[in-house]
Amino acid sequence: MKKIFVSIGLLIFGLSAQAQALSLKIKNLSDKEIVDYVVELPPAALKSLPMGNYKVVVDGQEVPLEISANVKGETKAVFPIAVFHPNETKQVKIVAGQAVQYPKRTYAEIAHKIGGHFEGQNYVGGFSWVKPNYIRVPDNFKDHAYYIKYEGPGWESDKVGFRFYIDQRNAIDVYGKKTPGIVLPFVGVDDYESYHHLSDWGMDNMKVGEALGIGSIAVWDGERAVRVEKTDSVISYIPADGKVRSQVMTTYYGWDANGTKCHLQSLISIDAGSRASRMELLLDKPIENLAVGINKDKNAGFFSQINKNEEWSYIATFGKQSLNDDNMGLALFVRTKQIKELTEDTRNHVVILNPNSYVDYYFMPTWELDWEPVVTKDDFVRCINEVLNRLNFKYTL
Repeated sequence: MKKIFVSIGLLIFGLSAQAQALSLKIKNLSDKEIVDYVVELPPAALKSLPMGNYKVVVDGQEVPLEISANVKGETKAVFPIAVFHPNETKQVKIVAGQAVQYPKRTYAEIAHKIGGHFEGQNYVGGFSWVKPNYIRVPDNFKDHAYYIKYEGPGWESDKVGFRFYIDQRNAIDVYGKKTPGIVLPFVGVDDYESYHHLSDWGMDNMKVGEALGIGSIAVWDGERAVRVEKTDSVISYIPADGKVRSQVMTTYYGWDANGTKCHLQSLISIDAGSRASRMELLLDKPIENLAVGINKDKNAGFFSQINKNEEWSYIATFGKQSLNDDNMGLALFVRTKQIKELTEDTRNHVVILNPNSYVDYYFMPTWELDWEPVVTKDDFVRCINEVLNRLNFKYTL
């Protein structure tokens, strides 16, 4: 019997390989309860298993085991744990098979029309929708061309949905969800207006305009945050559309970042049970004054926590800033060592980042009409602290 032991900051793994199964002991070293935690295993932990499909038995429940990669191409095997009590040790097992009854809790797509044609900037004529989950954005493509469903890639968990405009705006927008079910396949198939109004599933509940939305990529030009507006070409695709994790990968070739030409890869990931999306950025050269941020709104108060003793810090807003005039929270989580400066322009609260060829950060919205509503600022701060607990105690090999 071969044994593999991996000791990590938040969790401890003990693995025993036997035939086509692996037994794991996983210990929560935190003194806080963790809900809907997605465990990541290194490939070496599974190398004794033959090729095939596998599932994980956790607390008597069968859950999926999925393989995904980060923006650098480094793979992990991931599976969910519903509830992890403080200092609890769980015995779980990886076995052959598929968790067929486990619901799909994440989703990602890229869909566009076929059967019509472009007249100038607009796509017109008879058409059908297709979902290739890949697109090379047409040259000189602009907003409101009525070609790409809700104007860009979309992704969601059972808690929240997102999209980003894949035209010259390149800003991230939010879909509030009144249901834990997958909704994006049905959003935007009729027009670009209906999802801005409250319906049974929820709505596009964020006002973006010319601002950064939430977590959009930008560069600080000395006076304002400029989104990824000028590029030579853009390709986007869906590398993962799983029950537990879904992702959107986008490559911006020849991005003009305030006079510096570079290639930028962006990988957005969302996990089951999470309100927060993770953004990873990989550049072919470090960029001065790379920036991220969130919208300003006169109805929302700004607050932040920059703690030099913790790995992660945040900026946030809360107030009646949704399109439906409801309470909405927006939070951006950034590695403390990556923060060069906090600043603002007329439209945005901005974090300027230290030059680096690799950056990752998280962004999270909440809404008082979510199926798990976040009504007050205190509720929102609890959500922020829950994410900070995961991030600041996140295990590392």
